[in-house]
Parts: sequence; C-alpha cells; structure tokens
Amino acid sequence: MVEYPSAMQPFPRLDSTLPGPSGAPIRLRRAAVTDMRRIRALYAEVYGANYPLSLILDPAQMRRAIESPSCYWLLAEFQGRIVASLVFELDHAQRIAKAFGAVVVKAHRKHDLANTMMAAVMRELTGARPRADVVYATTRTVTTAPQHMTENLGFAKLGIFPNAHKVFEHETHCLAANFTPAALRRRRTPVVLIPELEPFHRLVRGQLDLGRPILRKAAVRPAAGPAPELLSFESISAPHFVRHRFARQRNRGVFATTFVPFHEPNLLLVTPDQKTEVYLHHGRPDRSSLILGGHTNETDSALVFDSIAAALNALGVSYIELLVDAYSPEIQAQALSARFLPSAYFPAFRRVGGRRWDYIVFSRSFEILDFRNVRLISIYRDFLKEYFKAWQTLYINQAFQAPL
Repeated sequence: MVEYPSAMQPFPRLDSTLPGPSGAPIRLRRAAVTDMRRIRALYAEVYGANYPLSLILDPAQMRRAIESPSCYWLLAEFQGRIVASLVFELDHAQRIAKAFGAVVVKAHRKHDLANTMMAAVMRELTGARPRADVVYATTRTVTTAPQHMTENLGFAKLGIFPNAHKVFEHETHCLAANFTPAALRRRRTPVVLIPELEPFHRLVRGQLDLGRPILRKAAVRPAAGPAPELLSFESISAPHFVRHRFARQRNRGVFATTFVPFHEPNLLLVTPDQKTEVYLHHGRPDRSSLILGGHTNETDSALVFDSIAAALNALGVSYIELLVDAYSPEIQAQALSARFLPSAYFPAFRRVGGRRWDYIVFSRSFEILDFRNVRLISIYRDFLKEYFKAWQTLYINQAFQAPL
C-alpha cells in the first residue's frame, strides 16, 4: 500500500510586492471579507453582468470561500485598487487543487500579473512540501494568453470543454493540469478503454509517461430499431435539501465511481418510483450542468444518460458534463451510445485508497457548435479534431448508415 503524506496545512498568508507602472508597487495578498465589494466590481468591469460563476454572483458564497482554509483567493492591488484576482480551491482529502476565476483589468495585462500570481501559489502547492498532488485549471480560448500561461508553468494539456460556458457567447475552454511525480507514480494501471477513447489517451501520454492502455470493445446500443422509452424524472431545485440528501446517499449503479470535486449539487432528478436519483450542479447563468452522482437499478446505462439529457434539455440546460473512470469500458461505451462525446483525458484525477484513478470527460451540448472565435495552441487543436471525429461518427455518419 502506498502511503500519502500527512493532511495538507492551510496556506500561509502570502503578502509581497512587485514593480508596477512608473515604479509604483503592485501588492499581492490574500483576499479579505472587506474586499468583497471591490472584487465584484473588478469582475463586473471586465465581464459586465455576464460572468457565470456563482462564487462571484453570490455574496454569501464569496464570504465562505474567502474565510475557508480550503480556498486561497489571491488579489493584486495597485494604488488602493484591486486590479487582478485568482482563486484556488483545495480538496485536502483528495490532495487536488483547482485554479479558476483569473481576471486582470485591461490596463495591467501587459505586466504578466496572472502568470506571476499563478506561479506564487503554485510554489506553495507543489513545492518542497507539496500540499497537492494535482493542480488543474480551465482556460478561456478567446485568446491564447491563458493557454501559454499554464504551458509555461509546466501544466500538461488534457483536453477541451466545447461550447461549455456562456460569458458574452458560448465559449470553449481548455483543461490543463500540473502533476507532482508522486501523483503519476500512484496511478492505477493499466487503464481499460474502448478504442474510441484511445486518441485522447494518446494525446496526453505524448506529454506524460502513462503507459499504453488496454483497449477493449464494449457493446454500444445500435441505432436501428425502436429506442426504449425514456425514464420520467421530476426535478427538485431546493439546494439545501439536495445537498443534505446527497451527503446521506451512496453512489450506486452506473454512478458508483462518479467523481466531480469542488461542486455541490443544487438540482435533483428523481423518478416517480424513486428508484433512480441523479444529483447535479446546475449553473443557471450559463445553462450548464455537471452530473455529480446518484443511484439507480437500471442496467441500461445509455437509457439513464439519455433520460438525464432529455430532462435537462426540457429545463433549458444547454451543456451537460459527465466524468467516467478509465477502467469501465462498458460505461464508457454507454456514454457514447447516449451521444455524450469525449473531449478530455485526466490522469491521476481521483485518490482511491493508495492509488489515483484516471477519468475521461464526456459532454453533450444542445447548442449549435460554433468554433469561429476559438484560439487554440498546439495539442489543443488536436483534441478539437478528435472531438469533431467523434461528433461526426455519432451525429452524422449514422444517418448515412440507416436503411432507406
């Protein structure tokens, strides 16, 4: 059994300065509750009313994050004005961290603030006494600057989130992660994938030493013949009730290994007989949803996924995300059968005992895919090409294979 280091300790209170315009200092410091109004003003200045994160929109949630030892909110202050913000969340038990919410006012973007702030926190996370084995980040694709930033900091490129979030319009985001050597050593191997997922694994193992996967075909529901009747769901959007109920439940059936850190459920889909429950995080501003877990006795996993997609589409959701472990080819195949498309491969994502498990990111979008404003560097373009191939196979080619 591989032993992990002791639990992570809270971050120290980083407080430093760097040269700013005309030699005036820019101060880097941790956010305080008294900064909340100015933080909201910063995001409003850059994004207007379009920023989709509830952490910024909900004052109570922002206060909890600033006060939490599991959240590190770093600000850059110049002449009494907050000019940049970056948020890190930590899951101490999983030894995983997430960087997000990076924003810099236009006048200070030439000073490389985001990179400096990211590097400062990364030194605390993955230095001599690492607090996390894995640090991941999502970056926007309207410009290549965020992608170059994570690349320069040693992040591996893991995939894309196509048309996932709506700021001014639906945007594609990139997924990147930084791994300590221990994280990769502790991976559960070998992984077992359906052949359709091998290209995504290959793109990541070209950057990291992952070894080759075992490829195993698994049954995918044929397009011919009548489709089974979808499950009927009722929806419950009482966040406190849903969160407490989820905490008392155990993921079972097709959801047995579902894992999505840093998100709490705020939406429950339940069949009238209550034999199937699905817990989701519903991002109302950008109409996205993440499947966090649930339980079901239904053996047709594709039917469950199809039914979830239909119910969420009826609620106005435009993008659904699903994570499947890299050791269950049957579930991988059923996700494809339900027209969830692979777009990213995340090694060493989840800590299970003394090992770390790999996961595949699947998504289903109800928006017309639009990549005209996407700016991608290097391997991200290859991930997009593989996503297109999967989309064409599932959404186009089957139409030409159907009998006249």
